[in-house]
Amino acid sequence: MAEITAAQVKQLRDATGVAMMDCKKALVEAGGDFDGAVAVLRTKGGGKVDKLASRTANEGAIGTYVVEDGATGAIIEVNCETDFVARNEDFRALVSELARNAALGGASDLDAFLAAKTLNQDDKTVEDLVKEGVATLSENIVVKRIALVGAQNGVIGSYVHSDGKKGALVVAEGANTEEAKEAARGVAMQAVALRAPYLNRASVPAEVLESEKAIYRTQAAEEGKPEAMQDKIAEGRLGKYFKENTLVEQAFIRDDKKSVEQIAKEVGVTIENFVRFEVGQA
Repeated sequence: MAEITAAQVKQLRDATGVAMMDCKKALVEAGGDFDGAVAVLRTKGGGKVDKLASRTANEGAIGTYVVEDGATGAIIEVNCETDFVARNEDFRALVSELARNAALGGASDLDAFLAAKTLNQDDKTVEDLVKEGVATLSENIVVKRIALVGAQNGVIGSYVHSDGKKGALVVAEGANTEEAKEAARGVAMQAVALRAPYLNRASVPAEVLESEKAIYRTQAAEEGKPEAMQDKIAEGRLGKYFKENTLVEQAFIRDDKKSVEQIAKEVGVTIENFVRFEVGQA
């Protein structure tokens, strides 16, 4: 029987992410052959994945990645079973690598993303990468959703909260400067912290506006305001709604005397789009 060295085990561990003991057993079974050991781990890992796949994955983390030129960014939600694993360094590294593959691979459809080849290993798909994570961490791991954004003539701001469970990407068009990048990152932090559901007034659905107006009309009537004034009062109160629920009209968290829109204009950009993910939310 071929002697298995610690260096061989480490090489296999680094390449696959599988536990050291399992790597050593696979090398022994493959007679010291590296490729053979990888095949053994995939075969045995696949069975492990099948057993874990039916278990519920409600915890997880958000990952983001912006390409070096700042023109494309990806955000991804990856779920696992327990908060313990969600905070695990290997799981966080997997989430980061999946976000990188999403941004550089360019597949916005989830099925196409999972079927795509990984960036560094042509013989593996993204789904294989996920399955290796399942085998390593002994929990079901599910890529729940991904989104890609692009900037034509601007920058993309990225922020993930320290708990790893909330993140956002913001597209700021008009300039590609350090000031613009810093502002876009600040707005991404704002999107995570204050949870604006809409970008601007134009993006608020008509049915939502009508519902809000109906509430304000009722309030005005209950306050004894004349019927002829109730519509005007309702329109006026929508202003407060927009300041609370649209990202560009919210007071900026770093300077609450200015709106997000004003901060963006000061560095020569406009906020054109944003995506916010939070673990467990649709």
